[in-house]
Amino acid sequence: MKSYYTLPLTALLLTATVSPVATFAATPTKVETKKPLSEKALAKKKAAIAKLATSLIGTPYKEGGTTIKGFDASGFTQYVYQKSGLTLERTIAKQVAMPLKTVTLKKAMPGDLLFVQAKKAKTPNFVGIYTGKNTFVAVTTKKVESQDLTWSYYTKQDILLKSYQ
Repeated sequence: MKSYYTLPLTALLLTATVSPVATFAATPTKVETKKPLSEKALAKKKAAIAKLATSLIGTPYKEGGTTIKGFDASGFTQYVYQKSGLTLERTIAKQVAMPLKTVTLKKAMPGDLLFVQAKKAKTPNFVGIYTGKNTFVAVTTKKVESQDLTWSYYTKQDILLKSYQ
């Protein structure tokens, strides 16, 4: 049976014995943990997210864009959340993989992330920000636009909504 731990453990032991000063050089730092937002505070923050997303309608599409000079889909959602004080990963794949709460359309709140996935695709290929009443704001191939989930294109796709908290 092959041991996968021999090399890393040996390397770890060598590092520890070669440089004992390193164990004293680093001072432990206190990690700040943020309290979760109250429901009221979260609803207010999400409303601000939806309002900011809507205010950016008309901003041009730019491949790889992450600023108001031009956005791609995940650059847009990351920008809006960042301006609202919340952190999102950069790509659609990483955003959908974040440990966010999955919600139904009935329970979705303006400001939640909305992912679109073609029926036969393995992962979502589009992301936007839900604004309520079956609408969301997202970057198309031309610009940031309001989209309607009742349009025939979206009724044929899988829709996944994720809530920051």
